[in-house]
Order: sequence, then C-alpha cells, then structure tokens
Amino acid sequence: MWKWLIKFKIIMFMLSGPFFKTYASTELKPWIYFDLGDTIIDTKDMKKLKYFKGAKDYLSELKRKGFHIGLITNIPETFGTDYSEKLETLKKLIHDGWVDNETFDWEVFDQVILPMKNTEMKPAPTLFIKALQSASGCPTAYIGENEKEIVAAKGHGFATKLFNQNDHELYVPSSQVKSFLRKEYGKTYEEECFDQVD
Repeated sequence: MWKWLIKFKIIMFMLSGPFFKTYASTELKPWIYFDLGDTIIDTKDMKKLKYFKGAKDYLSELKRKGFHIGLITNIPETFGTDYSEKLETLKKLIHDGWVDNETFDWEVFDQVILPMKNTEMKPAPTLFIKALQSASGCPTAYIGENEKEIVAAKGHGFATKLFNQNDHELYVPSSQVKSFLRKEYGKTYEEECFDQVD
C-alpha cells in the first residue's frame, strides 16, 4: 500500500510542475537542441544581446516543419535553488540585456535543459543524457559553438554541427535537416520518428 502511494505521489509531482513541461514529451519526432549563448544569441556584449542573423526565423521554420526544438545551456548554480528559479534568472538576464528589434521567443522551445549543479555543465554527460531520454529514441541533434561540447554530444550519438558565426550557413539548412539527422545520428531509431516532420 505504501509503495503504491509513494509511486502515485511521484507521478502527481511530475504532472503538476515544470518537470512535466520539461521532460514529458512523448510525441515521436526528432529533436534539434541548441546552445543558447553564441549559437542563437550573440553574447559578445551582455548589455547588447540579440539574435544571430536569421536565428529566429530558422527556429520558427524548424517548428513549422514539425521538429521538437530544445535548449541545452550552461548556467551557474548561483542562478537559483531549483529549476524554475534558475530558468527565471536566465530569462531575466536575457531580458535585461536584450536590444534586438525582435523579442526573444521562449515559446518556440519545447524543452530547456539546465544544469542543477556546476558539475553537470556541458561537456559533462548529464544534460546530453537528459536530452536523449526526452527524445524517446528519435534522432536528436545538437548545435553549439563549443568544440568540446560538440565532441561530447557526438560521443553520445547526437548528430552535431559546430556553429561558427563566420560560416556562410550558420545552421543546417532547414530543407536538409531530415537527411542530416538520418546520416549523422549515431543510434538506431524507428522510421516513424519522421512521420510528422516535413
């Protein structure tokens, strides 16, 4: 009886808070994860934050095509005592330094994965493992500017692209994302993962 009650309470906790929004997506679709700073947002001046050229449109296009979109971003422990507080601190940091004409769109992201401790920061495996668990076995990509993080993600099976702001194409062209995932994802997957994406 007690074991059943404990299980019930755990399930209710997962369904009631940010844990559910963050980790409970079971829809079989590929995931494209991004680093935030210096990959989506130009952070060379923290008082003048803005999208990299084309980043907002690119995220919207991936979403329109049906892909799950996520962030895996490092923040220090000092950002808060729990997930919600850490996320709010990150959002405030972005808001306070934002100068772009286009508002930063948090709603485009299906998941934001943050380290709870400094030891969980990328390139440590913790955040990458959480992302793969959320993907339910579907192909998953990671795009970021840090080469060590790219190597770590690739080691876990992610399809990866090293972001370089001097490249002609900053991201994998949206028309090529499906073929990129099929070619670069390092694990087996069910073909039905692609049924709902263009």
